[in-house]
Formats: sequence, C-alpha cells, structure tokens
Amino acid sequence: MRVAITGSLGVNGVFVVRSLRNAGVEILATNSIEDYSLAPDLAGKLNFRIADVTDQSALKSVLRDFRPDVIIHLAAILPVEAQADPYRGYAVNIMGTANVLAVARDLDVARVVFTSSKAAYGEVTGIYAHPTYKPLTEDDAVHPKNIYDHAKVASECLGLNYQRCGGPEFAALRFATIFGPGKVGKHGPMSQISGIVEDAVAGRPVRIRQGGDQGDDYIYVRDAATAIVAIALHKRPLPHAIYNVGSGVARTLFHFADILRGLVPSADIEIGPGLDPMGFGVSYYSALNSDRAKEDFGFEVPELAAALRDYVQILRERT
Repeated sequence: MRVAITGSLGVNGVFVVRSLRNAGVEILATNSIEDYSLAPDLAGKLNFRIADVTDQSALKSVLRDFRPDVIIHLAAILPVEAQADPYRGYAVNIMGTANVLAVARDLDVARVVFTSSKAAYGEVTGIYAHPTYKPLTEDDAVHPKNIYDHAKVASECLGLNYQRCGGPEFAALRFATIFGPGKVGKHGPMSQISGIVEDAVAGRPVRIRQGGDQGDDYIYVRDAATAIVAIALHKRPLPHAIYNVGSGVARTLFHFADILRGLVPSADIEIGPGLDPMGFGVSYYSALNSDRAKEDFGFEVPELAAALRDYVQILRERT
C-alpha cells in the first residue's frame, strides 16, 4: 500500500510517519516546509516532497508520480492563527482540504483520512458540559463557534460530498484534546497540558491560576497516530465517515496533575480551582464517545497513566 501524508513533519505527522514506517508501508511525506526539528531521526530517511495544500496544481504534480492508495490529510493551521487571520484560516483549513479531495479524485485515490477535531462540536453546553460531561457521539449536533471550528465542519462536509459523488472514500477523525512531545514548541498557547508535563519533568514550577475542576477528554499523540494509521490501512470499506477518538471520560486537571505527580514525585504543581484553565471563554471541554471507532476498526484509547508514562520517558531520554 502507498500512503501520502500532508503535514507530515508536524506534531501529529511525525508520529504517523513513524507508525507507517513500522508497518512497512510505502510513504510519500509532504509538508509546506522541510523542517525536521520535531524528528531529527527522520531526516534523510523519508521519501519527502515540499507541497503546499493551498496550491492544487503543485499538490497534484507532487502526488501524480507516487499514485497513493490513501492520503492522510494533516496539514492545517491552529485555532489561534486561524482566528487571528480568518482569510488564511479558511484558505488553508478549508480550501486546503478541498484541494486534497480534488486531487484524490483525479488520481483515483481510494481513501482520504482527514484529521478533524472535537472543535467540530464547537461550544459544548447542557448535559455534555460541566459537571455531567455526557460523552458526545458523532450523531450529536455541532455548534461551531470560531473559524477553526467552522473549518473542521466544512472540511467534513466537503469530504462527505466527494464520497457521495464518486469518491474517494472519506473518513474524518474528531480527536479529543491531544497532548505529547512537540506541542509546546509548535502549538504555543494550545499546549497547556503538554506544558504541564514538560515543566514538571524539567523541574520547573507549574502555576495555573484556575481550572483544576475542569474536566476534559485527553488523548496522547502516539495514540492519535495509532488511530489514524489503523483507519488508513483498514482493508474493508468503512461503515461510517465520522469517528470520535477519545477515552469517553472527562478527567479534571486536578486528576491529570495527580497522575503526573505519581510519575514525577519532584513535580511542583499548583493549580487553582474553577473552570476554563485555557481561558477560551467558550466551553470546548467535553468527553467523546468512541464506541464507533472501537467497533469499526478496533481502536481503544490506553489508560491516561500509560500515556503519561511514555511521555515522561521520552522527555527524560532527551535530557
């Protein structure tokens, strides 16, 4: 099988690339720039091409000779950037997806896997929010609030439309809050959870004024990559096009910190009570029911403690 990846050198991309390499898959890695800062181990070891998803003709030229069976579309700009520059947010996060889908159709690609987000649900209220956190299902209504949210929903609609009108097969994965190596440097203010871990391991004090009572669903970047690869390599037609990928449980920030203290006894962490530690002003905090992903392609999120243990080990090995 041949798999092409957009955004291959990003936080999620490098874990997807490693997982595909371990599976023995033929890969074409693409990115808007050639930057191996998140994965120096991959430098010189990839079939790599620069490709900007906003340039359909250039993207098609890059993918034409490779002739992928599957495209994993990871390339996007982050919520803060998209909100600050709505035009660019739409150009990259919507038209980039439209270009990937158009190229996939023209090249007879069998499947496109799109990395969506819980942001597609937008503002979470009522029984789905604090304090009950009833897990959201893929059939629940979406209430996009900001540019990033709308872009995820629009991209899903584009993919579904292409699938209805002759292909390619489309699968969108709505991820819970992803944490892991690389987030702090690349995702800035969106990496609070990763920052807590990295500060604790580095011996830096963690001080968060409020939000310890806030529950949220977390998924480790390595486990997110496992889900992406599992659905990309799935041999049969997929029963659904939209999949939640999370644990189904909203754990408080206090609980997250307690697990981390067990792994890093020297951690100096102080978190105040209350909600909205990220200061969103909009309730994006939620739990995602992922029964569909478990039933259709066997994906289950490992325990949070196991994910944190792996993360801490990676950080310690780097020092």
